[in-house]
Amino acid sequence: MRVLPSAPVTCFVCGSTFTVQNRIEMNGRERTVHQQPSSCPFCDAPLLNIPALDVGIAKGLLLTHAGAPEEKKAYGTVARFLERFTRTEAEVDSLLKLARDLDFDAWEALDQRLLEHDKNASLKRELKYIPKLREAAREGDLFDQLQRAAAPVKDAHRVRSNHHMAIFRQRRPS
Repeated sequence: MRVLPSAPVTCFVCGSTFTVQNRIEMNGRERTVHQQPSSCPFCDAPLLNIPALDVGIAKGLLLTHAGAPEEKKAYGTVARFLERFTRTEAEVDSLLKLARDLDFDAWEALDQRLLEHDKNASLKRELKYIPKLREAAREGDLFDQLQRAAAPVKDAHRVRSNHHMAIFRQRRPS
């Protein structure tokens, strides 16, 4: 077991800051990180570590929607993808905006350039989906479908946030 330096964390629900200690356990080649505490001490919201939302994640969202094999296998549905990469309604909206603002022509051109140097099968498969996504975006269907898939995720985020904010208000000294 190794202990990493403690790190300050800001709760994504109540905004409280607290210190988390990360403990790493090695079991053969497998590494497991245990965070202590595992939830916010002020509102009990779980610690959810997500990467910064960026264009790459937006591309993953679109490819999941399009049914690309790697994304479909990893996430299944757009809703599950959003559950994995967002914690709040605002983060869902931010990710959907990133997807909406994506330049499909630039994405396709970049993949084409990358393929000139690396015959990556994953890139070849990805390139098959970009024209379909571009057309769906032009027709307006793509983002309507993403919004519909996002609605239950946003509802679940709102319910969780309301629950933990109620705990926060109950614990807060008067």
